Amino acid sequence: MRARRLIVAMPKGGSGKTATATALAWGFHRAGRRVLLVDLDPQGNATAALGVAADGGYSAIDFLLRQERGFVPATVAEGLDVVPASAWRAGVDLEVQKANQLTGPVAVREAIARVECAYDYVICDCAPSLGPVTYNALAAGPILAPVEMTRLAVSVVPELDRVVATLRRGVAPGAAVLGYLPTRHVDQLSESREALLALQALEGGRVLRSRVPFATAIARSLAEATSPFSPRYQRSKGPAAYLEVVEEVRVLLEACHG
Repeated sequence: MRARRLIVAMPKGGSGKTATATALAWGFHRAGRRVLLVDLDPQGNATAALGVAADGGYSAIDFLLRQERGFVPATVAEGLDVVPASAWRAGVDLEVQKANQLTGPVAVREAIARVECAYDYVICDCAPSLGPVTYNALAAGPILAPVEMTRLAVSVVPELDRVVATLRRGVAPGAAVLGYLPTRHVDQLSESREALLALQALEGGRVLRSRVPFATAIARSLAEATSPFSPRYQRSKGPAAYLEVVEEVRVLLEACHG
């Protein structure tokens, strides 16, 4: 059985991509599913948030370009693995771009295909850019786009839409945004409310019903490399909101993958 894939991407920093990717990984694992998180952001925030050291061993570079090394992910907990980030330089983007000229943006798709039979979910956390590696990832599966609830962040959404439309016209006709997730939402702030209305006007029914509030517990769980669903954070609204996200995304992925 093929794993359900999910690409967490947004071409803007501070959108909550890493918090979302790791919360989903922990959430699906909490439900007894086998999960692989692939950290495609050279900053390595998801790697660190899962308590894994990017120590020069097996990494995203090997996962994408060095298949002869075999598949050796780091284990976070039984049933939850991570491919650690690589602090790659421009050379990796150039190598991926060169491969694209021959085959199209299939590096991430093919890398996932080689290992997905071992997992129920494969989640990719992408860099806040639209470089060659992220472009490959967008072609690999349905996209969840976290959007910080500011008008500036919402203004970047059409850029992602344009890239996905380009992929659909080319080598990835199935490329699609599964949904846009409002993050760091503060209902008491007019900026948040206006940003949410603007996102809904742009994307309509593709905006998730879930709303992730600004919550220090989310940042704390990332810094402490702990599941946001740990009892120590149970009084926070943030982890509770992410439980709703996990369920909503699960339903959407089931509809998408069948």
